[in-house]
Amino acid sequence: MRRTIPFSLIVLLAFLLPAISLHAQNTGEQKATGTEPVYYSPGGTYSDWYFPAAEGYTSLEWTFIPVADPPPSLAKEGLLHYYAYNFSLVNASGGIGSGYAGFQTNGIFKNSFQGKVINFSIWGSNGGTSKGLVNAANDESGGYQIMYKYNWVPGQQYRFELKQGPGGEDALGKWWGLWVTNTTTGVKDFIGEQRVPSAINGKKTVLWNAHTSMFGEDLHWWRSLNGRTKYKEQTRFQPSAMAAINITANNGQVKPVKFTSFINSGKPVTGSNGFKSVNSTVSIYQDSAFNVQHNLGYWTSPAPNFLKKQEH
Repeated sequence: MRRTIPFSLIVLLAFLLPAISLHAQNTGEQKATGTEPVYYSPGGTYSDWYFPAAEGYTSLEWTFIPVADPPPSLAKEGLLHYYAYNFSLVNASGGIGSGYAGFQTNGIFKNSFQGKVINFSIWGSNGGTSKGLVNAANDESGGYQIMYKYNWVPGQQYRFELKQGPGGEDALGKWWGLWVTNTTTGVKDFIGEQRVPSAINGKKTVLWNAHTSMFGEDLHWWRSLNGRTKYKEQTRFQPSAMAAINITANNGQVKPVKFTSFINSGKPVTGSNGFKSVNSTVSIYQDSAFNVQHNLGYWTSPAPNFLKKQEH
């Protein structure tokens, strides 16, 4: 999928924006302060994890729990929600070595809707293999994209493992594989692997950075940003929720030592054509164990809190 804002900029902002502890909920429509009407764009959710300072990590692991899928009306509009875990290699540079993997509610592969998928991409990758769909010319990342059809079930837990793939390392780089295990059923799927150069600008790129992150994205912005569709009410944005727990590195041996989250609710947005809108209200739940739940769209009542259920 193509974005107006490059993913590399999103990663950079994740490093620069201050930490905010959140437990926000939608509180209704914002009121216009003047004579101009208020139009809305979808809000976004963001979290960052920081592992102990080290030269790098051989693997990254996280567990996604779909708490609530969006209603079918979102797909009927030709839109989707995307919850992605983000990562970058030590010495990643420019358009090479950063990536993301996660659940898309209605993945778009070469302009064709695929339903529920896992979307996996590493910027600047020079090879990719999968039993799923493989795009060798991803417009967004400048590398390979793997889209794997995956019919997840709300409430079940899915363990992601990003580590050296079956391809190992060759003259063109190192292969990074992604596995996902449904911990409820025990079924483990190999999503695919991508190859990234083992060195960038003469520096080794064979380990993962200590900083990882997550975002929740509502693709209504494709239409709202420049006023193609003018959303006068936040209720137009369908709700969904995704939890991320048990964030680790090095095959579960290392846990993060710092964690921050933020949302962009209420922030003014100006499209390239000058159209002005305001980001709608979204929320994040979090706990002391660095687990989070991202809640997109408009919830008429508070989103169900998976993390609180885990405490009992």
